[in-house]
Amino acid sequence: MRINLTKKDIINSAYMRVGFSKNLSENILDDILLILSKNIINKEKVKISKFGTFIVKHKKSRVGRNPKTKEEKLISARSVITFKASNEFKNFLNSDRKI
Repeated sequence: MRINLTKKDIINSAYMRVGFSKNLSENILDDILLILSKNIINKEKVKISKFGTFIVKHKKSRVGRNPKTKEEKLISARSVITFKASNEFKNFLNSDRKI
């Protein structure tokens, strides 16, 4: 079963753990997401210590095919965001301890 973590869930968790009001928790989360978004839009590498790195990569245009119809179509050039987990995060993920 897949469970999605929503913005509301993060706000409630900050409210319960830290004790900030829900309004303040939402403002802090919005500010963090805005900072991350601005840096990613400016094509900068965003590294969060002990978590991982977000990097913008550029893909060239290429020809793709529909597997059913074999129809060829041009896929335009675009930028994509990649995430590389840090070694600390990978080790935590593979350890026996859970949050």
